[in-house]
Amino acid sequence: MTKVHIYSVAFSSFGRVAQLVCEEKQIPYSMGMAVNGEEVPFKGEQHHVWHPYGKIPVLLVDDKALCESTSIIRYLDAQFPGVKLTPQDPWLAAKLDERVQLLSSYINHALIRDYMLELIFPKGPDGTPRLDVMEANKPAALRALSLVETWLSEEAGYLFGSTFSLADAMALPSLYYVTQLKAPFSLVNEDSAIFRYVQRMKETHASCAKVLVPKQG
Repeated sequence: MTKVHIYSVAFSSFGRVAQLVCEEKQIPYSMGMAVNGEEVPFKGEQHHVWHPYGKIPVLLVDDKALCESTSIIRYLDAQFPGVKLTPQDPWLAAKLDERVQLLSSYINHALIRDYMLELIFPKGPDGTPRLDVMEANKPAALRALSLVETWLSEEAGYLFGSTFSLADAMALPSLYYVTQLKAPFSLVNEDSAIFRYVQRMKETHASCAKVLVPKQG
């Protein structure tokens, strides 16, 4: 039986992207910074063998390693049985890939790296958030959310087409974190299309209910 492990911390939005695909396709997997019972140091020598820039997640399949979330989820969908998260039509598949790449390269960065991470890992004096940096980056975060809302208005309840796809898997971890922001840092309200979309996915997809909501205790 193929052994699948996601090398990532549990709170990583990109790690959760890989998790969502595994859960949707019902692929047995494990996740964590320990591999075969041994801790693999973050940004250590072995990590850099797997990913030259020391990023997470890394997908370990038996004795093979694959880095970068977009490559990981494409592989998982193509290689394993279960529901298909990519359309068969070549043009639609390419357009989905385009959307996934926009989410990965631009939207996630605007929301998480350039905005929310300042709250999680503050870089200001005495460990405080740099509010000026957040304020400067807020317009880009709002533009990113506006683009997602446009896609939601054009599609049938999902981010690409009428069924759960790789686009939803790529978007939902970041969007879930956005819905958890409280004033004065909030970017969406409970009446927004983004908030309703995240809530609906948690209610209708067991994968989202399991992966997006942090375990208690």
